[in-house]
Parts: sequence; C-alpha cells; structure tokens
Amino acid sequence: MSEKTQFPLSEERRKKPTRNNIPDYGWTLFLIVITVLMIAGFFISKDHLYKAGDKIGYNIGLVGGLMMVTLLIYPLRKRMSFLKNWGLLPNWFKWHMVFGILGPALIMFHTTFRIGSINAGVALVCMMLVSGSGIFGRFFYTKIHHGLYGRQASYNQLQDFLDGAGDVKSIFSFAPAIQQRLLEFRDHTIDPAKVDKINPWQFITLGIRAKVFSRTLISDLEKVMYADAKARNWNKAQMKVLDQLFDQNKTFIQSYIQIIEDIAQFKTYERLFSLWHIFHVPLVFMLVFSGIWHVIAVHKY
Repeated sequence: MSEKTQFPLSEERRKKPTRNNIPDYGWTLFLIVITVLMIAGFFISKDHLYKAGDKIGYNIGLVGGLMMVTLLIYPLRKRMSFLKNWGLLPNWFKWHMVFGILGPALIMFHTTFRIGSINAGVALVCMMLVSGSGIFGRFFYTKIHHGLYGRQASYNQLQDFLDGAGDVKSIFSFAPAIQQRLLEFRDHTIDPAKVDKINPWQFITLGIRAKVFSRTLISDLEKVMYADAKARNWNKAQMKVLDQLFDQNKTFIQSYIQIIEDIAQFKTYERLFSLWHIFHVPLVFMLVFSGIWHVIAVHKY
C-alpha cells in the first residue's frame, strides 16, 4: 500500500458492536416443518382416515392437550418460589414455546380440521389466540433480551454496547464524510428527546431506513477504499489486505447501525411486551378453562 492511503487496523476496529443475536435457524426450521405437516394434514383429513372420537383421534388430542397444560409450568416456575429448583428457567421457556406450537398442531389433527360443536369451537378459538399471541410475544421478547434465552437487557446496557464498539472518528479517519454521516445518523436516531416517545411511523419504518442507510454507506465506503487502489494498480497481495479491511469496516457499519436501531426501538418494545403480557395471560386461563370444559363435555355427553 502507498503511504498516501492508509487504513490502520487498530484494536478498536477488531471489536464488533454486537449483542450476539445469532439467528435461531432451529426455530425457523421447526416452524417450517410444522407448517408443512399442517398443510399435508389438512388434505389428508379429507380422506377420513380417522375421527376425533376414535382411538387415533382421541390419543392425538390427549397428547396435544397435555402439551397445552404444560404451558402453565413455565409461568408457575417463574413466580412460585418453591419451584425454583425445577430445572433452569431458559429450558422451561424453550419447551413452553415448542409446546405452544406443537400442542395446537396436534389438536388441529385431533379435530381433523373441523369444528364439531360450539364447545369445541370455543376451545379451538382460545387455543389459536394463545398460540398466535405467543408467536408475537416471542418476537417482542427477543427485542428486549440478550438473545432468545438470555437475561433481560436494559437501555443503559445497549448504550454501553454502543460506547464500547470503538471510536468512529478514529476508525473512519480516512473517510471523513462516512464518519460524519454515521455519527449524524446515531445522534438523530437515538435523540433522548425522541426515544421516550412512541412515534408509530418512525418505529415501523426505522428498520427499512436503517438497512437503506447501511447499504448506501457501505457502497460509499467501497468507492473510498478502492479508488486509490485501482488508480495505482495494486498487486494481489495488497488487494487481499484491502479486502480484509473492507470486510471489517463493512461488518462494523452493519453492527453499529443495528445497535443504534435496537436502542431507538428498545423502550417501545418494552411497552409492547408489557401490553402483550396483559393480553396473553388471561387468554391462557381462558384456554385452560375451555379445554377442561371440552374434555368434561366429551366424556359426559
């Protein structure tokens, strides 16, 4: 590299401003498999291979019902002190989510995708509301926790992540325009006067704006870093080093903007999660009551 163009690889640049939110591919695969099975089950049910009341249908419903009952263990484990030794809370949460999807799926197979009575219809509607609510709750949960099974985060902790990411001014000293735009985006997006207020439009569009800004900034970064190299016909060894530096700067920008987005949306997600919790808990009790009543009605009448 020439002495004129330098992109110093400092310790600060090696730090990734990330919250370790690794994509949960296992959960995505699980949902895909359940969806495929549900679609296949719907068409297979037209062949009337079994009924809800026969041995196969009854046992499928029994297993699904027991899974739905176990959903109560997780909230009880969280709140009842005498249950604190009943395994790790993250593990209960994991099975709470799995059974919250798998249980309703088995119940749908039990019903052969039909509603046979008003009582069964009420129980089915309650079940679908709880299951759908749980999917939304999981999304809100991941936005205010360190990963899916981590402890709850705080606004100050996110600020610490951002502050510990590295000095943007020194990292992008070779590109003042990029440096300035990145700092302006940070200051505008996480303005303390705006963070505590809910602006639905800004909240909804922030993700799109952040992605567009990230791609634009990376494109400009590429032009800045490779312009001099192309003009001076750098050799392969020099270009390889430059490629590595570009990838590191690219990752830094993506991660830095992601944390800015997390900080800007954190308090809104906290409120949404609280509101969701108020809605979700009564639904669970409605589901339990309607499910028990359905079982009693089936066996009694």
